[in-house]
Amino acid sequence: MAHKPEHEQSHVIEEIEDLAERGAQWIRDHLALTITTLVVVLITAAGVGAFAAHRTHEAQAASNAFDRVATEYRKAMGADPDALEVPELANPDAAARIQSEFAEQFAAVAEEHSGTVAAALARLEQGNLAAAAGQTDAAIEIWQGAIEELGGNPNFRAILEQRIGQAYDDAGRWLEAAESYEKAGAAEDYPLRHWALAQAARCFQQAGELERARELALRVSTEAPDLMLPPHLSTMLAELRQVQAP
Repeated sequence: MAHKPEHEQSHVIEEIEDLAERGAQWIRDHLALTITTLVVVLITAAGVGAFAAHRTHEAQAASNAFDRVATEYRKAMGADPDALEVPELANPDAAARIQSEFAEQFAAVAEEHSGTVAAALARLEQGNLAAAAGQTDAAIEIWQGAIEELGGNPNFRAILEQRIGQAYDDAGRWLEAAESYEKAGAAEDYPLRHWALAQAARCFQQAGELERARELALRVSTEAPDLMLPPHLSTMLAELRQVQAP
């Protein structure tokens, strides 16, 4: 039976890697080790908390259900069953139809297996499909609902808050993006917390909240002086730190 936990953990790894690729190109290019650290935190009993307290039949059934839907979705989109990347179909209408169909299937998995790792990942993917369809508000609502279901698991909450921040960011909703990124950065054991805080500072600056942006820029510099950031973001934070306090 030992292969079951490994099988379930593999899906956590795939989703975190996919989340990182969607969120920031530079994370993949320069900070793969930190992504690995995040995965380790999430798949340990202490990190996953209530989700993985017991490897019950329900957890196995949930993992199998998520795996089935995820595999069928990749195949429907023309990808290999084990692929992390899903290609864009040449026919946008066909892609939209497939994404809508599988968003409903992921939602069904989450509802049927509420309280499991697979349910949380199903909500994450359901929101991703809504976002891909341009339904930003619907995606955010899905992820916010997932946060309410997560109980006291700070790392999964942080992942979802960062994903919400990215959605707001993509839509140019700077203040909402900044506040979501800041919530992600509030999880003390979340390995991406200082990246999230750096993005929050950028978005507060875009929203005209210079003092809040300055405070976060100073905090990132103090708490993570060696944090690797894209040049443009590093320069922006340096400029924010020079802003005089009111």
